[in-house]
Amino acid sequence: MDTADPFAQLLAIDARARRGRAGSDAGRRTQTHWTGVGFAVLGQRLVAPMGSVTEILKVPPLTRLPRVQSWVEGVANVRGRLLPVIGLAAFLGGSPTLAWRGWRVLVLASGGFDCALLVDEVLGLKHFTAEAFRDRAAGVEPALVPYIGGFYAAAEGEWAVFRPDLLLGDTRFLDAAR
Repeated sequence: MDTADPFAQLLAIDARARRGRAGSDAGRRTQTHWTGVGFAVLGQRLVAPMGSVTEILKVPPLTRLPRVQSWVEGVANVRGRLLPVIGLAAFLGGSPTLAWRGWRVLVLASGGFDCALLVDEVLGLKHFTAEAFRDRAAGVEPALVPYIGGFYAAAEGEWAVFRPDLLLGDTRFLDAAR
């Protein structure tokens, strides 16, 4: 091996790694993982699919809108885009559980309709194995049930999979005018 050529060294390392992996059970041991953005609303731990959340922000300055439902907090200019900001807890019939300083906004993109959801707090990225997925679990806030697409079990408890596409397809959600 030519020790003066770094690229040749990388190729040699790659070849050794491939030879060492051949015949091993490393491929069988790997598990499929699912990753989402963890957040809380109404005291419930939720996780949204990574591809559905484009940004996480502190609450931006809002402009109130006349003649809209009480759960529409207003519109915000987010990098040149005007986005409706929806209070998710209020839409679900509740109120935020934390002080406003902890609130965050999840920017959702779905086809041609982008919006921002005001949530109680963001709990970071969450990673789950495929084996941890369950179709049903107990203790879910009844108002959230139509927007849940399963559950993941983790050491800290159950995480409900929040489906933004179900929320954005709900006619009640889309009918924000009074």
